[in-house]
Formats: sequence, C-alpha cells, structure tokens
Amino acid sequence: MLKRMATGTGNVVGFKFDGEMTVDDYTGTLIPALWEAQTSHPVFRILFQIVDFHGWKPHDHWEKLKGWPGIMKVDQIAIVGGERWEEWMDRLPGLFVGFTSIDVRYFTEDHLETAIDWLREPIPAEPRV
Repeated sequence: MLKRMATGTGNVVGFKFDGEMTVDDYTGTLIPALWEAQTSHPVFRILFQIVDFHGWKPHDHWEKLKGWPGIMKVDQIAIVGGERWEEWMDRLPGLFVGFTSIDVRYFTEDHLETAIDWLREPIPAEPRV
C-alpha cells in the first residue's frame, strides 16, 4: 500500500510504502501526486519511506516514470527504509538507474528526519545540467 505523507514543505512530496505497492497505488496515488507537485513547483523533491516492504508489481510503470516529462523537475529523491529494504535494493541495484540528473540518497529508518531535512534544503538558483 502506498500513502501520501506530510513533509512540512510544499516542494517535497512524500510517500509511505507499507507492504506491497500495486499498480493502483502507482496510478491512483503516486502519479497524481507527482503531477500536482510538478504543476505547482518549478523544482520539487520526493521522499519514499519504506515500512514492512514486501515488493511491488511495477509492470512497465517504473520505466514510464523515468520517461515522464515532470521527472525533469525533480532534483532530489530520499529513500528511507530498514534492513529488508536494503537487502531488496541489493537484488535490484538498477531500480533508480536512469534518474541520471537526480541526486538519490538512501537513509536508514532511524534517519527519517535527516532525510526530510536534506530534502528541505534550499533549491539552488542555477539550473541543473
């Protein structure tokens, strides 16, 4: 299940994964929230908090996200999760490959506030290359 989560700032959109992410989570929660953020902010950031993660059924949606025009407005992604998430990422190291102009950082679950603080840092005035 995927839920929106508060981040305390308008240019950071947060999501909490709990269990397994489905296609409905992707099309009904993730993409609408990202569309909203990209229409409201010239640059925005994404937080993914992983709780009791079992996997997901991305089909071809994950690749579509990488090609989604609004992804060019994202400059940072923070992923927060526990040991199981780290093990899962070891099996799929290319999950975030392709987000070439995005700074993606991983944080342990006890560093959620650190991740949010990092995402809240001021956005640089100069355009990304």
